[in-house]
Amino acid sequence: MAKKELLLGAVAASLIFSGIAAPAFAAKHEGKHDKHHARHIAMIERLDTDKDGKVTLAEFKANAANAFKAFDANGDGQVTKDEIKARHAAFKDARKAIRAAADTDKDKARETLRAGGPYMLPGAGKMFDRADTDKNGTLSEAEVMAAAETIFQRRDTNKDGAIDVADVRAGGKGKWHGKKSEERAQRMLERVDTDKDGKISQAEMLAYATANFERFDTDKNGEVTKAEVDAKREAFRDARKAFRAVKATDGEAKDAARQAMRDARIDRMGARMFERADTDKNGVLTKAEMETAAAALFKQRDRNGDGFITADEMVMKHHKK
Repeated sequence: MAKKELLLGAVAASLIFSGIAAPAFAAKHEGKHDKHHARHIAMIERLDTDKDGKVTLAEFKANAANAFKAFDANGDGQVTKDEIKARHAAFKDARKAIRAAADTDKDKARETLRAGGPYMLPGAGKMFDRADTDKNGTLSEAEVMAAAETIFQRRDTNKDGAIDVADVRAGGKGKWHGKKSEERAQRMLERVDTDKDGKISQAEMLAYATANFERFDTDKNGEVTKAEVDAKREAFRDARKAFRAVKATDGEAKDAARQAMRDARIDRMGARMFERADTDKNGVLTKAEMETAAAALFKQRDRNGDGFITADEMVMKHHKK
């Protein structure tokens, strides 16, 4: 059957599916497969400028053009290997700063990293020699654009002219991971499908989103702040530490710790997602913004447009090359 991952396009989506879809992105023990999905989903969120849940070739190439300007440090219209190394070194330094920062300063360090980007350039790295078609030892903007188009075509695995969550594939191994995905999709569906008819309506989606929004709105003022999101993330970290302390044991303590971790689980990308979901940029997520995000997520998941999300629409099939 097929394989699936929900697109968490904003923290509102995290609120909608926290404790359901978030496990695929939150815990390290989920493995390289989930990290691969998280990276691709983050890429979609970053490049999807019109926020329709997919990345077009125009959006992909626009990002590549911005990256070219950032890499072309001296503005001579060519990117050298030294300029590429300098950008990659800057990225590594920014990542080190995040790891070294105190917990209270990590968000600031992450913002510094984002502000310093982009750090990826189509045609750089292992692709350099192929992208450098005139073999002059540098990359022109035209060569970068050509490399961007090649990458886009490779990532658009279903060849529908856009990159979205349906194009996210499993770590390049060409393997099938259907059973776990089906089980996860079924658990998600059962949790949101309150009338138990085997599918999720938009009303059920909104009701579930509202319930999660209210759970995050700890002071019950009708708004979710970044501090409230961060508090949930910290609660998850504490619960995960508690579980790790007893995971080698058996019995009720381990079961209770595992359940507490599941209850506290929240997307680790919550801070960045919060900024994207806060459409009016006032530092808080309102119920109206959450409802808009929920409706957009529902539309994206309802692939056949029949007004319901079924288990198979929660699952994505990974095509072999």
